Amino acid sequence: MRLLPAAILAIGTLCATSHAHAADPDWIFANSGPAGQPMVMSHQGTLDIMFYRATSGTVGIAIHQRHGRYRNPKGVETAMVMIGKFTIALQIFSTNQKWDTAGGDLNPDTVPDLVNALKAAATGALIPFEHEPVPFSVKGALAALDDLARYATQHGESLPPPLQPTPAPHATTPVVDIEKLAHHPYDTQHGRRLTLPQYDIAANCDRAHIEMQDTDGECVSAEQKSQAALTAHWTGYDSDLRAACLSLVSDPGRLEKYQALLMCLSRYQDDRRQWQLVSGSSGSDDIMPAKNPAQQGGAPAAATGSP
Repeated sequence: MRLLPAAILAIGTLCATSHAHAADPDWIFANSGPAGQPMVMSHQGTLDIMFYRATSGTVGIAIHQRHGRYRNPKGVETAMVMIGKFTIALQIFSTNQKWDTAGGDLNPDTVPDLVNALKAAATGALIPFEHEPVPFSVKGALAALDDLARYATQHGESLPPPLQPTPAPHATTPVVDIEKLAHHPYDTQHGRRLTLPQYDIAANCDRAHIEMQDTDGECVSAEQKSQAALTAHWTGYDSDLRAACLSLVSDPGRLEKYQALLMCLSRYQDDRRQWQLVSGSSGSDDIMPAKNPAQQGGAPAAATGSP
């Protein structure tokens, strides 16, 4: 646990600083905590309880005992803080033989335990060495930490999960493992109708291709050749590979769409054919094509596109 900077001893000066807003009437947000880090704090009797964004990017806890400078016996360097089942040992900062502030940064792995404790606990306790526990309230502390996380995010800083604001849920398309798919000896989507898209070649090539070291004219020419090759052999590629490759080239940032699509299909169709040779599969012995009405009751139709 990294030690809290000695500047925390001057925490009383925060009372005069400007505050952004309060997540709860008992918790105040300050954007000028120790070492310039944002923090939230609660004044409760003789205690000031503080959560701050540490310079390490994690969360710190500090307890300031106003008007209660306890003796710091030789060799004693920690005080305990308990919040529900969460317990943490804080470093004591002493002046000569007395101390009034204890604190320290949390390990990122410890933060979820703190957050879970704050969800259920209403009170916490500072346990100084050889003194009775001093209780404090943690009501509103979780909301205050959430405000702290949002402030950090808005200012390009970071806090460990689960303090970061949860991103809005959005539908995601499952990623197809095309390498694994190409090692199936058969077309897993046999019979699925997929048409070759009509990409805007001019728009896709309407910028310089620095990485490819080509010009817009070269890009257009290559795209047109790839489009012609795909048009001529489109139905010869397996349906599942066509679907997977179409998914791969759907990235808006990809420019050479026909070239990428042709390269993808050529590679993985060839991989499948090689796998069929190795496995001894005909490409139609696991999944048979659907029968047409004329073949009902007869022998199964032969699979198309088998090597």
